Amino acid sequence: MPRRKKTPQTIGGASPEQHTSERLSPVTENYLLCLYRLWEDSQAPTITQLTDTLKQLPPTEELGTSVPSVAGMVRRMQRQGLVDIGADKHIRLTQKGLEGGEDIARRHRLAEWLVVRLLGMDLHRAHVEAHRLEHGMSQDLEAKLRERLGNPKRSPFGRPIPGTGEPPMPANAVTLDSAKAGMTFVVDRVPEEDDKLLQFLVESRIVPEQQVKIVDATPYLGVLTIATQKGQVSIGYNVATQIVVRPAGA
Repeated sequence: MPRRKKTPQTIGGASPEQHTSERLSPVTENYLLCLYRLWEDSQAPTITQLTDTLKQLPPTEELGTSVPSVAGMVRRMQRQGLVDIGADKHIRLTQKGLEGGEDIARRHRLAEWLVVRLLGMDLHRAHVEAHRLEHGMSQDLEAKLRERLGNPKRSPFGRPIPGTGEPPMPANAVTLDSAKAGMTFVVDRVPEEDDKLLQFLVESRIVPEQQVKIVDATPYLGVLTIATQKGQVSIGYNVATQIVVRPAGA
């Protein structure tokens, strides 16, 4: 009797060979990460808007960010069934694309915790370093990392880690530009793409779970003055729109 071939061990219903072949290219993962972040913010971008978002990624990712190159990549992703381009020219993730976006966002946000909590790197460097690590993270390493980190639900910058059930924003959260003078808030989320801006926010103690109080709100001047544990600082409304806060004590 001929010997029966040994069935390969499966991971999540697929063989290791299948799982490996299904891993998307780093370029595709970077596109999905940007599109997923925009999806979290209820945005479906045009090619031009996606191009602007891709330009925020670290230069080490070596992406072509001209409008024609981005358009070509989006068409390729459309053929892969990852995105749809509507009659309005806006790009939307398909179910397959959303699952891919969740996968790379989860690895990226866990990698941010890895470099901050386990390796002790400065918070403003976490986003850049996570981009170096995310593409090579296996499912086994991801599971071990989640366990070692205590299964965090949000990234160090406040964005939810997919699969934990956390909503993109708490029900009572607002962006800082809509806050009124005299009110005290807890920071829920800060932008992570601009490391110089992030370094300023870190030094000013405008980071998740820190309290800030609105001292003066002057929309016509485009400036907010807020009190933090570091002292009073002024920030532009264009930055304030990217900072998510919730009422203190809520």
